[in-house]
Amino acid sequence: MRIADYFEMATERHPTQEAFVDDNGRIDYASAAAFMHAVARRIAAHPDLPPGAGIAIYSPNDARVSMLQLGINRADRMWVLIHTRNSVETNAATIAFADTKLVIFHSAFETAVPAIRAATSPDMKFVCIDRDSEHGPSLETWLGGDDRSPYPATREDPLAAAFMVPTGGTTGVPKAVVHTHRSTEISAASLAQAIAIDDTARHLAVAPLTHAAGFMALCFAAAGGINIILPGFDLDRVLASIAGERITHLYVPPTALYALLAHPALKQTDLSSLRCLVIGAAPVAPAKFKEAVAAFGPIVHEGYGQTEALLPVTLKRPCDYLRPDGSFDEAILRSAGRAGPFVRVAIMSPDGTLLPPGETGEIVVQSSMVMKGYHKMPKETEEVSRLGWHHTTDVGFRDAQGFITIVDRMKDMIVSGGFNIYPAEIEAAVAELAPVQECAVIGVPDEKWGEAVKAVVLLKPGASLAEADVIEHCKARIGSMKAPKSVEFWPDLPRSVVGKVLKREIRKRYWQDQWRAV
Repeated sequence: MRIADYFEMATERHPTQEAFVDDNGRIDYASAAAFMHAVARRIAAHPDLPPGAGIAIYSPNDARVSMLQLGINRADRMWVLIHTRNSVETNAATIAFADTKLVIFHSAFETAVPAIRAATSPDMKFVCIDRDSEHGPSLETWLGGDDRSPYPATREDPLAAAFMVPTGGTTGVPKAVVHTHRSTEISAASLAQAIAIDDTARHLAVAPLTHAAGFMALCFAAAGGINIILPGFDLDRVLASIAGERITHLYVPPTALYALLAHPALKQTDLSSLRCLVIGAAPVAPAKFKEAVAAFGPIVHEGYGQTEALLPVTLKRPCDYLRPDGSFDEAILRSAGRAGPFVRVAIMSPDGTLLPPGETGEIVVQSSMVMKGYHKMPKETEEVSRLGWHHTTDVGFRDAQGFITIVDRMKDMIVSGGFNIYPAEIEAAVAELAPVQECAVIGVPDEKWGEAVKAVVLLKPGASLAEADVIEHCKARIGSMKAPKSVEFWPDLPRSVVGKVLKREIRKRYWQDQWRAV
């Protein structure tokens, strides 16, 4: 079934329950379903939007984004994700690359429309979400009429495209991943089972709905839960919403978690309604994970997934890392958890051999959650899908219980004096220092060793720390070879549109004048 079909089932169960809450108001399931059907009917009647056509949504967080996604899904068209934090030029190129037929935009991004027009077909259609625009009608006008009858959807093709998402990057045209109704359905079912999503759940969406937070919002909607949507990650509003809206589920990337932990109002906030705090998008330093458990209680989960494989590929739950006496199992704490429902995870050697517990290799995945492929990139799709597994390009090992520990990403590995050094272990050691909010470790040019380990550190507001203290701490924890040879303190770290630290941007500062990049 489609995600939209599950949403309709939830509407039948409790039509008067709230489905979406944002700064524009509170919308119940019946009203949201009527909106979804109106969108599906209008799309299906449009001669230039055949089944499978790409429809982009270019908007800040807004409940209408989620309802539009449901309408597009119901009509068997393909939702094209557009990261609002990307440059206009990148988004215009992505829209063109995805063969998009319609752009539904918010007036906050009206100035981007001319660039999109220039990069795409002159037949491209535009609709403005919140008002009439010189570039196209308002959404209300475009939908037209008073017909609110259900759109009579037929049985879906499980392998038809449901949505397309760029894999990341802030410049140029990234790879675009195509997911099907089947991969979407299986991921939604897996997530609901893994973190107990039901019709009593109240989900706070603070990250961009154009990325994982948007997909998670649809999962809660499909299960009959309530989505409270904030326009962005404002620390004070997040804490106020948790208490005021009695939030049960919150998803944040590590950068947002670290900011919450450093906020002085956290200790005074009523967090008693929270049942599940999910951390994802990047690994969490073990010291910070412990700090999160101390602050939020034994409700902290860590999920691992990929754009190509959705989530959760693996999940670490409180019952995994907490012993009966309340102490932490350090080995499991450092892991990314065990395979999620409906997922098989293994470790593979370069020659394609599946490795036994304890041996390090590439993390590979088998699941119906895995993408259909990269748009217009058959060779890249074949390469990442070789030997019947999805290749994550992440390096790790599996223990005898099935817990997967991610050592690092293959591309981030540092080779110093012939030794392979993985930054994740060093970053975890640096993060143990109380003044540290976040850390990125890279290799920098070194005449003797080829590459030397450097730590770039973001301190908590008002905190101070000396370079020598960082180096000596790491020597004691992980040994001299892995310890940073130098440390720099930056006021902020460069980030992607979804908040991930961009190590390649940090590396540029040190490698731009070199004849090689490693």
